[in-house]
Amino acid sequence: MMEYVSPNAVINGQGLRLVLVHHMPSPWGQATKAMMEYKGLSFTAAPWEGGGDNPELIAWAGNHGAPIVAWNDETPIHRWDDILFLLERLAPQASLLPEDRDERALVLGLSHEICGQLGLAWNRRLSMFAPMVASGQAPEGFVLMAQRYGSTEVDLANADARQIATLQALAARLKAQQAAGSEFFVGNSLSAVDFYWAAFSNLFDLLPPDKCPMPEQARPMFSGMAETVRSAVDPVLLAHRDRIMASHFTLPMEM
Repeated sequence: MMEYVSPNAVINGQGLRLVLVHHMPSPWGQATKAMMEYKGLSFTAAPWEGGGDNPELIAWAGNHGAPIVAWNDETPIHRWDDILFLLERLAPQASLLPEDRDERALVLGLSHEICGQLGLAWNRRLSMFAPMVASGQAPEGFVLMAQRYGSTEVDLANADARQIATLQALAARLKAQQAAGSEFFVGNSLSAVDFYWAAFSNLFDLLPPDKCPMPEQARPMFSGMAETVRSAVDPVLLAHRDRIMASHFTLPMEM
């Protein structure tokens, strides 16, 4: 069972360290944690308080969010791809990036579509945050966090359509793979994409409290979405999520 240490213990520590959003299933962090565990990597973890000041962690990592990952005296990192490449370097024997260059490009491309700027979660976050900010009822820390992520009116207007297009592409990919006899997004083995979709699926179909024990008052933010987006979450995507979560994630999720 994971136990948090203090931020200073992570900042001043050695080995592999992870900063996770506290009490919330932040998919970037949960995917990172699951991949570390899959690779058998030992790590210490500290909490990032969502909406909080987190001054020590910001001064250390130079980033206003989590996850943050550090290895020994190397500079802390926070981008999903930098984290993935570090984990591959530390545990190449349990690789989540294929050696085949075509398959490797597919894994990285699909992972960016889920995790990266202008990708699935980026657009979902826009549509999640905008109504709360517009209501005038959001806490100040939440408003500041939304402002840091940034968006344009064009991005906000297209956020739902972009989510739908990506969800449809992911579902089509899984169906084609299953028709070819594979249970995975790319090739015939587990890859980073499988972890990313499993973690990020919570933005579209939140796991129940017994598997995702987050504050009840925060659950409506995750479950509220346009019906056109909800209908794009194909059952094949959820079946894949359930299989990967059961096999390769710690449940209930540790936050």
